Order: sequence, then structure tokens, then C-alpha cells
Amino acid sequence: MILNRFSISAFGAQRAGQALGGLLVFATLAGTAQAQVKNDGLWRGAGGAALAIASGNTSTQAFSASIDMANATTRDKITLGAGINYGSSKVNGNSSTTANRWAGAGQYDYNLSARIYVFGKLGLEGDEVADLSWRSTLAAGLGYKLIESQAMTLSVFGGAGYSTDKYDVNQTIGDKTAKRFSRASLLLGEESSYQLSATTTFKQRLEIYPGLSGDKAVLAKFNASLAVAMSNTLSLTAGLTNSYNSKPPLGNKKSDVGLFMGVNLKIGAP
Repeated sequence: MILNRFSISAFGAQRAGQALGGLLVFATLAGTAQAQVKNDGLWRGAGGAALAIASGNTSTQAFSASIDMANATTRDKITLGAGINYGSSKVNGNSSTTANRWAGAGQYDYNLSARIYVFGKLGLEGDEVADLSWRSTLAAGLGYKLIESQAMTLSVFGGAGYSTDKYDVNQTIGDKTAKRFSRASLLLGEESSYQLSATTTFKQRLEIYPGLSGDKAVLAKFNASLAVAMSNTLSLTAGLTNSYNSKPPLGNKKSDVGLFMGVNLKIGAP
């Protein structure tokens, strides 16, 4: 988890406070990916919180907290994660909420062989600033481990998914104006990790959901992180995240991009 974080943002939000708040939660969620997973049936992961405050002519506050855990055996793996983020700003005495987001996800992998596995995953998220009450994403498919070694892992996966977006107010996407949008989609993705040295690890993951029905939006998520171990439990982490929606509601941008650096804290079994 990212603690005492210093951030540089290329985040595609319309307001600086919203960008800071969104960046915090994305950095928090991405930073936990460095927790090492071993096939011994023990829970491992990372958790923590981050706070950013700025004052002057414009005052901003942003808070985020999250936890990500994984339990793996030679037969299967369970991955769970959740995060919350809140931000506000005050300009000339006028206060406004710039971020109020939450997200949770779970995935179950079952190994059919040493290389092939099937998986099912469920993700839930909401964003008050974007008037998104909730978005649910259910997906299942098949994965293949191309490389599985101490120095490097590389997997590809694919399947099908279904997602639903529920907004607080009517939104316009394409030629449709409504509060609810749903789509069936394909799922294509890959993930890898690299042990660059005894203390340095690089990880990345890409998921693409090409829409097949409904608004036929293409959704994509990418994150990458580089961690340099400072001790058995602490590592210096830098990373990049990007969330893409080819058909966002009218007035919203397609991509949200964040850059971050901070400290990662491991929890659970060593």
C-alpha cells in the first residue's frame, strides 16, 4: 500500500482536486500488486492508507485506503481487493466534493494443469463525482501460463464478460440517454512479472473488454509498477495506471491516467 505518497499526475480529470483524489486511489490499488504470492495456502497482501492536504487560496484534502489479499495453492488461487477514496476542495469559501469513489473485486483461478487455468471474477465500483451509483463487471474465461519461473512469469487469458453501469441521473452515451447502460463483451488480457535483480521487481497487467452488445463500449485497464525492496516488508514503488472507456458519458474524458511513487507495505505471511 502506498504511504506518504508523492505524486505526479497526468490524470484525465477536469478538476485538479478530482485528479488528486483519483490518483491516490489508483496508486493505492496498483501499489498492492507487489505483495508476493506463494503456493502454500497462506494469505498475503498489502493494506494501508494515504492522505494529501494542500492549503492556500485553494484548499484540497484527499484520503484513500485499500487492502488486497491473495491465497494460492498448487490447485487454485483466490484474489480479493477493495479500496475507498474521498477528496474535497475549498475555493473562495465554496466547498465541493472532488472525489468519492469505492471499488472492490474478487477473482478465483482453478488450475486445470500446470499451464492452463480457468477463472471467474466479479468487480464492483462507484463514483459520486461522475454520478456513477455502481458498475458491476462479471467475467469468466481461460488462461495460459506461457512462462512460470522465479525470474519471470507471463500469462495470457481470454473469455467473456457482462457489465452494467447505473447512474444517479440521466447520461447520454451515443444516441441513448438513460440511467442504466449494459453490455456483453469479450475479455482479452495478459499479465507478467520480472525479477530484475535480487531487490527489484517489475509487474504489469492489461485487460481489454471489447463490447458486443448494448452501447458496445470498449473498456480497458492497465497498470504497471516497479518496486525496489528496502527491507523484508517495505519497498519503494513507482507505477503507472490507465483506465479507458471508448464511450464515456457526454462531457467525460475517455482515459484516466496516473503516475505515482511511494512506499509499499506487505502484510500477512512472509
